[in-house]
Amino acid sequence: MDDTMKNRPDPEIITVTDDRLIPVVVALTNLTESWKAQLSKGAVSLPVAVQIGKKLSHEQQQALLEFWEDTRLPDKYMNRALHAFALNMPEWAVHQVIRIFRLTEKIRASMIMLNDLMDRFDALYEQFEHEFWEGEWPGAEEELAPYLDRLEADFQELHRQASDEKKSYNRHYGDSSSDSARTAGPSRGPVSFPALIGATDDASPKELKQRYRTLMKKLHPDHGGSAFLFDWVKQAYDNYMQGKSSL
Repeated sequence: MDDTMKNRPDPEIITVTDDRLIPVVVALTNLTESWKAQLSKGAVSLPVAVQIGKKLSHEQQQALLEFWEDTRLPDKYMNRALHAFALNMPEWAVHQVIRIFRLTEKIRASMIMLNDLMDRFDALYEQFEHEFWEGEWPGAEEELAPYLDRLEADFQELHRQASDEKKSYNRHYGDSSSDSARTAGPSRGPVSFPALIGATDDASPKELKQRYRTLMKKLHPDHGGSAFLFDWVKQAYDNYMQGKSSL
């Protein structure tokens, strides 16, 4: 071996001096060989792998790996499962937490245009997320089980009420399904624009605009809303404002 080869640095040894990268390297170094293999295959994203190495002991990483292999969660749920294992939650509780998060997505989608229920859902969801990320849930399993059951039941009740409200709305103002979307329009049915956005007919212009903007944020397709309903409500608002200006 010549002197050039002798003096060449080991390709497996990399010196990191950037303070921003050191925590990342430390986290990746802390990964178990199993998670390193998943990262190398591209089965798990780099940001998730960094969080695994940063937050979990090797024992917790093994528990998460077994859970992940059974469920193959997408990253948005994987981060929640990872956090739950970091809190040393039992596996049954992690399954229930993920189930509740999935349930909240269904509820949010079903509550479009139901302002009163949406306010109650937002308050319950904010409390749920805050307590989860802050680790404020009961630590003992005998206390955690009824707590999660009650929380899930509260969300299920909101889901039931939202379903009932939507059925009532469809009976009065027509179905908003994809079949009816081809024939429905902003002016169809007896509903007024203020009622359409959940306001009273004598609501002030300021209140109408505020409710309209809030609803449009929830309906926007980029936020998981309905493109049809977004366009429908926007056209209804434009027609309403044109009618006001012509008075």
